Amino acid sequence: MSRYRPLIAVVASHLDPERVRRWPSGGYGVPAGGVECLRRAGARTAIVPPGETGDPLQLLEPFDGLLLVGGGDIDPARYGADPDLDHTYGVEPDRDELELALVRAADDLAMPTLCICRGAQLMNVAFGGTLHQHLPHVPGLFEHGVPLDGTQGLHDVAPEPGTRLSATTKEPAISCSSHHHQGIDRVGDGLRVSGRSPDGLVEAIDRIVDDPDDENQTWMLGVQWHPEDTAERDPAQQALFEALVLIARLRGSRAKPGESQGRSRDYAVVDHDPSWSQRFDEEAARILAALPADLVTRLDHVGSTSVPGLAAKPIVDMQLSLNALTPRRTYVEPLRRLGYDHTLDPWSDEHEYFSRDVGGARMFQIHVCIAGGSWERRHLAFRDWLREHPVEAASYAELKRELAEKHRRDLISYVDAKTSFIRAIEARALGEDASRTD
Repeated sequence: MSRYRPLIAVVASHLDPERVRRWPSGGYGVPAGGVECLRRAGARTAIVPPGETGDPLQLLEPFDGLLLVGGGDIDPARYGADPDLDHTYGVEPDRDELELALVRAADDLAMPTLCICRGAQLMNVAFGGTLHQHLPHVPGLFEHGVPLDGTQGLHDVAPEPGTRLSATTKEPAISCSSHHHQGIDRVGDGLRVSGRSPDGLVEAIDRIVDDPDDENQTWMLGVQWHPEDTAERDPAQQALFEALVLIARLRGSRAKPGESQGRSRDYAVVDHDPSWSQRFDEEAARILAALPADLVTRLDHVGSTSVPGLAAKPIVDMQLSLNALTPRRTYVEPLRRLGYDHTLDPWSDEHEYFSRDVGGARMFQIHVCIAGGSWERRHLAFRDWLREHPVEAASYAELKRELAEKHRRDLISYVDAKTSFIRAIEARALGEDASRTD
């Protein structure tokens, strides 16, 4: 079964009459760059034109993700301001109306959403934030490009630790192509700053979630620059689109209501195989030989294949603890040379994921994590608890078999359904460790 290709909604802008020859009534369009970035990431795309009416939840129903792109200014009345008549341009009232409704609906649906330039400003306004109407009037800011003059600036943005931007890019600073005359002023309710330019201007915002470990909550990120300008040659910029498409794919691969199977790869839970530990030893030797010695803290066999006698999916799970996860290239490139595919983690800046198939079957998985972080502690605590408590290990095996039977080709629902068991064990294990330390 081929990998599910998610469908991303891209909201269009108006094209003026005669902008396209023989279209006297005008039309609708989206910048090609963003669409190409989505396609590189493996998505299908569909354009949603301004003026669509009806329940925004129903409008989003066919889609797995949402992209808001650049364009003209948002009507200042939307955030309680009078227009700057000398500089406000390109206002599209019906586009404002549609995008505001869609971004709020996407939040309600936990639909992954990426908002670019004007899109980031609209995301901020949708949650009650305000905008600087003309950045050249704001003291202390450098040139961010003037869209109508065709000028642009290239500047760094520093991601804030613990944010979606930091998790997605895994870079201490990213070089960004910028051409906007407006920017975020007061940040909207339920949003946080996730990146700034060196002059202090807010360049990225994301939606705050209640539980950072709950991947079923909204992943919504707004960036003031244009990542599509440089994404083809800059992996950190392409990663923004990869993140959107990844979460959309996971969301869309779930079984639909009334369907018995999902759209993920097939999987099965099998009896414990004693050879799994030997496979780990052999693969671990390859990995450690390929990585810089001063980068690696430890490499552990984790997951169900590391617990003697425990039934598991026949995939050897490894946890590779590193001194730093930025920049990515220090570990991504060596692991790719060993045949591993890389999947970013857009939720956590403590974790990245790698997998290697042999003969078309998944054989190895590596969870790369920051040494001493919560990801490392939780997974080691869970493994050690099951090794020391065979009764609970047996209960876990029974649960996994039941869920694998119930959620065919639906790995996401399978993982979600066993998460509460895992979290309960982790809490008990870490609490016991803490009491011993005290």
